[in-house]
Amino acid sequence: MQADRSEELTEEEIGIIMDVIATDGYYKQAMIVKVVCPVCFEEFLGTKRHAGGFISGHRAYHEFDDNSNILKEEA
Repeated sequence: MQADRSEELTEEEIGIIMDVIATDGYYKQAMIVKVVCPVCFEEFLGTKRHAGGFISGHRAYHEFDDNSNILKEEA
């Protein structure tokens, strides 16, 4: 199965392995996954590669937000 990133992925596709054409490259045999941020419950549905970016970005955002709140409390 092959998908273009402009296609809307659905939860029924979780676990399916497909070739994905994306703006940043061509992913052969990419598994579709769903991840949820345990802090704010924002969800991501896409390839494992892009889910990793979502998780990493969320970690960085929440660490920044937590540090900003600590600085505000100390001021």
